[in-house]
Amino acid sequence: MGANSVTTYEIEPDLEFWIPVPRSFPEDGWDTAEQWAQDLAESAIPDDLELRKVYEQLAMEVANNQIAEAEHTLWYSPEDGHALGTAHLIVLDDDPALSLEELAKPDYESAAPVQMSEYHSESLGQIIQLASVIALDGQQEGNGSAVLPAIGHVRTVARGHGLLFLLEAFDSDLSTLNFMMDPMIDLFDAVSFGNVDHESELGTV
Repeated sequence: MGANSVTTYEIEPDLEFWIPVPRSFPEDGWDTAEQWAQDLAESAIPDDLELRKVYEQLAMEVANNQIAEAEHTLWYSPEDGHALGTAHLIVLDDDPALSLEELAKPDYESAAPVQMSEYHSESLGQIIQLASVIALDGQQEGNGSAVLPAIGHVRTVARGHGLLFLLEAFDSDLSTLNFMMDPMIDLFDAVSFGNVDHESELGTV
């Protein structure tokens, strides 16, 4: 690698499943989140005005509720409409002293047994995916019994070229997360690396 170049990455998500969400506006011709959501809804649902308005509102919620430390936000919006969810990709400098299993573990006590699986990526090699449950503060029902609301959490991690890729998804609908788990693995195969000049944009989607 030359003195005037650095290693960068690029992600080409499968657009049948993932919609890249602008991190800020104006971006790529959209001046506002409202404009982006409207254009997206018109493209996705051209013939049903009522459903299009619902989709537009959901797109706005995704655009306005992004994780600050994430480099990329990806909306899981498959073409057949079977589920909608959001994943946030955080890219960090790698810590080779820690295993991927250690890096994938949550910093909270899961309310259900943690499920951890290992996969292989042509681009990044080993992938660890972990599913856990975050218990929220309990509420009381009318009969005095405790209600324990929870949020599902899927974390998928891999490393390459000195970088750590951490893909997070949170949802109170566990079935949505179940649909997202395989596409989250596949998304890591969409990562490629190259050397670019310092002046070039890094980490593009």
